[in-house]
Parts: sequence; C-alpha cells; structure tokens
Amino acid sequence: MVAVLAVVLSTVALAPAAWAADEPSPAPTPTHWDPRLKPIADEVAKLRHLKFDHPVAAEFLDDAKFEKKVAVDHSKLTKQDKRDIERSQAQLRALGLIGADVDLLGSVESLQQSGVLAFYDPETKKITVKGSNLDDVKTRVTVAHELTHALQDQHFDLTAARKEVAKAHGSSAFQTVVEGDARRIEDAYEQTLSAADQDAYATQNAAVSTEAQNEITAKGVPDTLSVLFQAPYLLGPAMLQAVIAKENDKGVDALFEDPPVADASFVTPSTLLDHRTFQTVKPPALQKGEKRSGPADVFGSLSLFQVLASRLDNSTALTATDAWDGDAMVTFTRKGQTCLRAAFAGKGTAGVQALQAAWTQWATQVPAGTATVDGTPSRVTVTACDPGPAATAIPNPPFGSLTSLVGRDSLFAGLLQNGAPTKAATCVSDALVRDPVFAPLVTTAGTDPNAEPDEATITALRAKVQEYVAQCR
Repeated sequence: MVAVLAVVLSTVALAPAAWAADEPSPAPTPTHWDPRLKPIADEVAKLRHLKFDHPVAAEFLDDAKFEKKVAVDHSKLTKQDKRDIERSQAQLRALGLIGADVDLLGSVESLQQSGVLAFYDPETKKITVKGSNLDDVKTRVTVAHELTHALQDQHFDLTAARKEVAKAHGSSAFQTVVEGDARRIEDAYEQTLSAADQDAYATQNAAVSTEAQNEITAKGVPDTLSVLFQAPYLLGPAMLQAVIAKENDKGVDALFEDPPVADASFVTPSTLLDHRTFQTVKPPALQKGEKRSGPADVFGSLSLFQVLASRLDNSTALTATDAWDGDAMVTFTRKGQTCLRAAFAGKGTAGVQALQAAWTQWATQVPAGTATVDGTPSRVTVTACDPGPAATAIPNPPFGSLTSLVGRDSLFAGLLQNGAPTKAATCVSDALVRDPVFAPLVTTAGTDPNAEPDEATITALRAKVQEYVAQCR
C-alpha cells in the first residue's frame, strides 16, 4: 500500500542512511571527483542532458560496514514510529494484503537490504558503494543510477521537493518520477558499454535479482510488499518514456519542477499527458464510538488496483482503477479494532458504478464481517477492519497483477514513441492486457517475477498488437 505505508517508507526506505548516528549532516563538498566515479558521472551527465554543479562525495565500504549502513537501527525508532508501523500493519491486514503473522518493519528492512550495491542519500549528499572498486559491471551500472539521483538533487533539491509533495499526499507519484528517471538513465548507460560488458551485466543482474528474490522469500516477505517497493522502478520508466514522446526531455524536468501528486500519473500515464485534474474528496466522517488514528490520508489509484487485483480478476481491477477520480481516507479504532474508511470519486456515473461493483465483489472475498461498501450517486465509501488472526492470504499473485500495469504502460509509451496518438495508444494497450494472449505473461510473472517470456508468447503478442493497431487507428 502506498498511502498506508507513507511513514514506514519515508523513515526507512527512502533514506537508507537516515538512522546512521555518525552522519547527521551533509558531507563536505569535494573539489574533485573520485577517479572511480568520474567516468560514470561524465556519461550520466551526458545522457541526462544536465551538468553536475560539483563532484559528489563518495565512500566505499566493505560488505559488513555497508550492510550495517543500510540496516535500520531499531533503537532509534521513536514510540510514534512504532505506533505508525503497527497502524500500517493493521491497515494492510484490513485490506487483505498481508496475513496475520507478517512483521512489517522486518519485511521493509529485508527489502531495503536485499541486492543493494550502492545508494545516494540526499541528506548527506553522499553516494555510498559496496566494495572498494568498480570492477564489477553490475555495480558500475548501479552507480550510474545513484549518480542520476545526485544530479537530480543538485538541480531540483530532492529533500525540499519531497517535503513539499508530502503536503499534498504526492510522495508516491514523486518517488516514481525520481526512480523512473534514474532507471532510464541507468538503462541508457548500460547501452553505452561494450557488448562483452553488456553480456556480463545481463548475467550478473539476473543472478543478483534471483538471489535477492530468494532471500526475501526465505525471510517471509509478502509479495504485496515487494510489489510496492518495485512499482516506482517498474512503472516510472514507462511514464517518463510517454512524457518524452510528447514533450521531449524538457517534459521530464518539468515533472521535477512541478511534480504530479496523483499516482494515476504513473498508473495511467495518459492522465499525465492530458494534464487531468482529479476531484477533491472530503475525508469520510467517523461514526459514534470511532476514534481517529493518525491524520487523514489518500488511498490512491495504485493501492486501489493492488487491493482489488489481489482478489478479483485483473480486468475488473483495471476498469475500476481507470474509473478512479480522487479519494480520501481516514484510519480509526472501534472497540480496540483498527479500521480504515475511504471515500472514492468516480469519473461520472459509469465510473462510480464501476467502483461500486468492484468493491462490492471484493468485500465478499475477505473475512466475513470485516468490510462494508456504501454508495451514493457521486461517492463509494469502503470501510475495512483488521481481522487480526483471521487474516487470510491473497489468492492472486501480486507480481502477475503488476505485470498487467507494467505491460499496459510500456506498450502505451512505445506506441507514442512510434507516433501513435494518445487515444489510439490507450485503445491498443487497454485491449492487449485484457486479451487472452497476454495471460501467459501474468501467469509466468506470478510464479517467477524474474522469468523471461518465451519466443512463442512474444510472437503472439506482436501479432495481436498489430491487430489492435488496425482496429484502433
């Protein structure tokens, strides 16, 4: 969940060095580049079409020190931090995304540490690298990603921007811009390498990804949380690819200068290109005997899709997600039980009806008596309560569902780059992910998120795309 995990993500995942007691302030600005970083930094600046204002401070740590650096110091968690984490865990159980025995903080920490080779911290203005050199091509590509963050920070002040977007509940959308930009430069940097290095990178990347996935699986981290962490990296590049197709690189800079706040911007990038605005929804009222727990928040279209797709078919979840037109959410306690209530606006009467139908169906799939759905002509209100030990595992693999979003957005952006109008690109990409030919991708990703589709599936997809291009033209 994007909205309900805001505190956990901001204190743990988005600032890996934030708990380090020995570095509370920015490192001194170096006058010269570390020679190990300079060739990569030069290439990153060229690819991003921005210049570094100054070299970036760097430290290279051995494995043990690096692991300690990215770990969470539990002794520094405040009582409020712990209450926020407990509330988030209850919210996730209420929405049926995690089981009764999931350790949320432990899962977040495992996700943060698995497979990490380097990171840039906008608080300390320093890049930290695992190891003493950059002989490993996987590490060099990762450093290109992190130096992109440093470049973003020098031009757009990531710390100030994050504080500003948080006021409008826009952290998820901005994080996707930040990571999507770094991913596209990372990929472009990889393409500048020799053929031998590209082959080595593919092998190393596959090995690291598999090892990381096996590690977090062994630690009992739910795939729903893995999907949440990976969504900005997987959905961000397609969002920016779509923007570049219409507005060139200046469109990317504009997203940093005036960030989108609705996560529909990356769930359905056409809304970003159309400069769509969404309804302002008043937080739902509490009833007698209910006590507010934490500030009002937003649910968001990504969370809407993730929750619905966890128990409904992807097509129904996508239809409801595309009908989303804004929401507001409150968390409260009732007789010692943590609950949340979210009010959703839909695009017109049809949008409200789609949301109502999907949520009503979803409510029948969670433990009896834990969820209710109420509707008016303009709003759908969902109340869900933590079932505690009665929480059940979700039936639909989260990575399979995410593949529907990633596939749709990637095809949409690719069609735009080939000159398709926005409406036609939307038509083709929407149709393809609902076609049976797309189902093998969902099934494969649900079983193994790192698996590659076979050639027969790719051939069938290409043929089907051409059919829909002809129909939607």
